[in-house]
Amino acid sequence: MSKRYFVKGAAILAVAGLVAKIIGAIFRIPLMNIIGTEGMGIYQLAYPIYAFLLVISTSGIPTAISKVVSERVAIGDQRGAYRVFRTSFKLLFIIGLLTSLILSIGSPIFARLQGNDSGVYALMAISLSLFFVSIMSAYRGYFQGLQYMTPTALTQIIEQFGKLVMGLTLATLWSKKGPEYGAAGALLGVTLSEIAALALIMGIYRRRRKKIFKKIRLAPKFKRDEDEMSVVYGLLSIAIPVTIGASIMPIVNFMDSVIVINRLRTIGYAKSQATSLYGMLTGGANPIISLPSIFTIALAMSLVPAISESHAKSDWAEINKRCTIGMKLTLFIGLPAAIGVMILANPIIKLLYSNMEGAEVIATGHLLSLLSIGIIFLTLIQSLTAMLQGVGKVSIPVRNLGIGAALKIILTTVLVGMPSINIKGAAIGTLVCYGIAAVLDFIAVLKYTRMDFSIIEFIIKPIIATVIMGVGVFFSYRLGFEILGSNASATLLSIIVGIILYIIMVFATGMIKRQDLDMMPGGDKLIILLDKMGLLRA
Repeated sequence: MSKRYFVKGAAILAVAGLVAKIIGAIFRIPLMNIIGTEGMGIYQLAYPIYAFLLVISTSGIPTAISKVVSERVAIGDQRGAYRVFRTSFKLLFIIGLLTSLILSIGSPIFARLQGNDSGVYALMAISLSLFFVSIMSAYRGYFQGLQYMTPTALTQIIEQFGKLVMGLTLATLWSKKGPEYGAAGALLGVTLSEIAALALIMGIYRRRRKKIFKKIRLAPKFKRDEDEMSVVYGLLSIAIPVTIGASIMPIVNFMDSVIVINRLRTIGYAKSQATSLYGMLTGGANPIISLPSIFTIALAMSLVPAISESHAKSDWAEINKRCTIGMKLTLFIGLPAAIGVMILANPIIKLLYSNMEGAEVIATGHLLSLLSIGIIFLTLIQSLTAMLQGVGKVSIPVRNLGIGAALKIILTTVLVGMPSINIKGAAIGTLVCYGIAAVLDFIAVLKYTRMDFSIIEFIIKPIIATVIMGVGVFFSYRLGFEILGSNASATLLSIIVGIILYIIMVFATGMIKRQDLDMMPGGDKLIILLDKMGLLRA
């Protein structure tokens, strides 16, 4: 595969992934306003179970398909590549059918385990989605193996856009019957969006089928003594380790959904109250915490191939430089986002969730403020994981996240059961999970990449810039609210002031230099612009 096709394919997936995440983040805000905190709690109860079962069909196996298909195409074995697709299609058809049946039939059991019987409608609404996603994953893996990334990119966008339109429409129509029906409507929208995405990728396959078969006819014949089971074993040998790693957080989230509401009910909260608190945490605060990671995901996508290339050449000086730049850019994004969210937690909740009552705004704001430091850890995990993957240490981030996840489950169980802490215990558990994983990843990066750790560059300069920004945000909100009398106007004004102050301090302290911007997508254009303005140091 030429570098040009690799970069083009990576860019297509990166852009589509960012667009999909932005749409997905936008979806949660109006949904909370439509179905309320209790409805969002029910919605979030269904999602961890769905996500765990989804990992089986959308994580390891498609990765294995693309790897095996690309290997066979590389040696000219087009027939072998197509055989992998046909076999994987059958395998994923069976997996999709089984997981859909498990979720559909087992929905009353799962709902009771989570302490909220009304969640059964939401689970049933999304159960069929597993079947359609599984089939779509076979097509995605095959096309990716052929280095044709557009179908995956388009289906990702269709999934999120369909969820946004159909999910919100059904949630609006059904929420009149009650929050559990509103949540079920939103999740049925997810199922319908997967059907639309599957129809799209099947249409793309039909249009390209003649071209695929032509390549098969013209390709040399390879003598392969393998049956379908051999292909299945080959796929599973790759898929199982990947799936185990990808399953950690869905399992933790499912455990959270079981622990939190049940523990809250043991200390005197009614079912609806416990579900509302869970909705405030998982549907109100958590989506805001994950927003800054949209940018570090793009950075991580750039880091993996850049560091992998240097590692293949054993160019440790270049690995050191690229890891240092990646670390600086991660802190450049994560630190101000964390402090800004901490200071503006309540105003942000008021701005985004206009239908929340006063007590709910305060409670969700407290949770958001508590979780805000997790932005630093989460963004670090993404970049540090990319660095370790780049030097071939793929299992280390999985192990570290597993350690953090185990501690989270213990802490959540203990702390949520304390009346004085209650739902905040789940937020503390999340912070500890991300914090432990980030620290362990950082230690591993220092060990395996030989990255230079500079206290001035990594700690002092970012803290100075962030503190000054934070002071500006705090006072500009207070002054803006007094003058304008509007939370929305004061919040937006303080965010703008914070961005301007932070950018000024970044260049004043020399926190970002020319070589740092080279790693960023579109960094070359930014360098030209900043050079013209005389702001960039060597």
